[in-house]
Amino acid sequence: MITRKAADQLGISVGDTVTLQDEDGNTITLRVSGLSRNFIYNYVYMNKADYEEQMGEEAQYKTIWVNVSENADVHRASASLMQLEGVSNVTVNADTMERFGSMMESLNMIVVVIIICAGGLAFIVLYNLTNINITERIREIATIKVLGFYKNETASYVFRENTVLALMGTLVGLPLGMLLHRFVMSQVQIDMVAFDVQVLPVSYLYSAVLTMLFAWLINRFMRRKLDRVSMTESLKSVD
Repeated sequence: MITRKAADQLGISVGDTVTLQDEDGNTITLRVSGLSRNFIYNYVYMNKADYEEQMGEEAQYKTIWVNVSENADVHRASASLMQLEGVSNVTVNADTMERFGSMMESLNMIVVVIIICAGGLAFIVLYNLTNINITERIREIATIKVLGFYKNETASYVFRENTVLALMGTLVGLPLGMLLHRFVMSQVQIDMVAFDVQVLPVSYLYSAVLTMLFAWLINRFMRRKLDRVSMTESLKSVD
């Protein structure tokens, strides 16, 4: 068995035959029977029988995995193990996980900045489109007021388009966002770290809700400009 990260980088799949080489230059050929999920470092696992059959010698174990209880002091346990004869090094996986976890947490700030910038961009685009829409249709809006439309009816007439366009943009943007996310994550390659690439459905829900919220806020904000449109503008129409 080989870790999935290494398999993806080397183009290996289940059923393929691979050749492994140890530190002494000895090589063995094995068939991949499965892929394992491991997020930190890459490993290859084989059973004792296959090793002894191909190497022609008895397998020697140089590494021992030790599990301790959840309430145990792992650093005290590692110090005790270091005092044993034949032990040259002890690695605490909890420390490794904490170290890589802190590295990943530094990316959270970048994600927050990207979300804020994306939200700001969406707000600016919607605001400009709405402002242009009202400015270009100033005479039409004034004529509607002359015909006796109430404020809410006039606002609904103008802002309904923004709501529909925001909804259409959301429906189109979510699938494209999924593809863009997959592309970006495929380009982020770290040899010794595998990312668990997944986006929870609630994240897409948040994106859709925020987009519609921005559209609603802009409609409310631009309502004042719509109310300031004078009905005399309808008299300035050019035939």
